[in-house]
Amino acid sequence: MSAYVLSEIAKEDLLGIYLYTLEAWSEDQLPTYRSLIEKAMERIVQNPYTPGSKALDEIMQGCRSFRCGKHFLIYRVQSYNIQIARILHESMDFSRHVGEETFP
Repeated sequence: MSAYVLSEIAKEDLLGIYLYTLEAWSEDQLPTYRSLIEKAMERIVQNPYTPGSKALDEIMQGCRSFRCGKHFLIYRVQSYNIQIARILHESMDFSRHVGEETFP
């Protein structure tokens, strides 16, 4: 793999996470959490089946998750890239927020 692609809704998820982090935890915490998410995305590009990743075939065939902080990257592996559909908080019901239409 050489890259990842974020869906439009994943970009909105990131913006919401960053705004919430600023509001709830301060400007000092934002770079730390942003770095955590970026490193998680880079890690799944290097190895989409990295330890800690989990198949979510019950939601959609080929769908996977990977935890980063209090959030999960929801993605699938393509021959040319990683498609990140959502970045969801651990308390969310993934099956309600992930479907074919959420992928790039």
